[in-house]
Amino acid sequence: MVSTKETVRSHYATALQRCLDIWSKLDDGDWQGRKPGSKWPARNYLAHLVANEEMEILPTTSHSIAGEAVEIPGLASRLDIDTFNQAGVDSVADLTPAELLERLRAAFQSHIQMLEGLIDEDLKRPAWNAGLRREATIGDLFSMGFLHLPVHYQDIRRAVRGSRRLPHWMELASPAETHEALGQAFAIMPLFYWPELGGDLLATYLFDIEGEGGGQWWVAIEGGECTSGEGLPAHADCRFRTRPAYWMDLQTKDLKPLWALLSRRIRLGGKMGLALKLDKLFAIT
Repeated sequence: MVSTKETVRSHYATALQRCLDIWSKLDDGDWQGRKPGSKWPARNYLAHLVANEEMEILPTTSHSIAGEAVEIPGLASRLDIDTFNQAGVDSVADLTPAELLERLRAAFQSHIQMLEGLIDEDLKRPAWNAGLRREATIGDLFSMGFLHLPVHYQDIRRAVRGSRRLPHWMELASPAETHEALGQAFAIMPLFYWPELGGDLLATYLFDIEGEGGGQWWVAIEGGECTSGEGLPAHADCRFRTRPAYWMDLQTKDLKPLWALLSRRIRLGGKMGLALKLDKLFAIT
């Protein structure tokens, strides 16, 4: 999926403003909320968004636009991601949630502003990020910034409990925004594939996302390589049928893969063994 510059800019800006509007109403107690078993309280997911945008996404994008290579301190390979992310959170440990929100606004607006000097064809130009398994595109880097917002909105939503509980992201997103987010997520999946875990796997997955904003996307694995696209593939070894909110819950760990299948929130066609492999094959951290 290759989106136009204006589509990327519009949905990215909308996602940012939604987060700022909702998160600005939380108090310090809300930001200390933590779901049992979660590695971070809500405040640290906010800190991660700020640090990652400032330390990784902004420099990687600016250098890629300039046609330059960039080295990100502490991120020499994708095996460094967990350590790098924690170091980023630690680097802003002294900031209050209000200060983090201002840094978030500035960093993400700076990223969106980088689109202004580009044309649609520029989004296809090559880019490199050591946290990815292969060369990406400049468009992929904007996708990563955009998609980070709904993913960690859901993490913060999960941590904030009681009467301040936040609505699900998919309750807030328009059908066009939902479709764009799903399309970008499937488009960048091959960047996060672990061929070391896939081995000699030969499989094509079809994702049939039903309802408003849905669509059909496929991911194919062959010979240690991974590709993806929109529409129906020639054949599918494993087919998932679900709705946008359930798919997002699966991606953000709100829904466990086996329970998703057993509860019929996600319906499976094909081999369950292939379905259960998917999570580990594309694990980000």
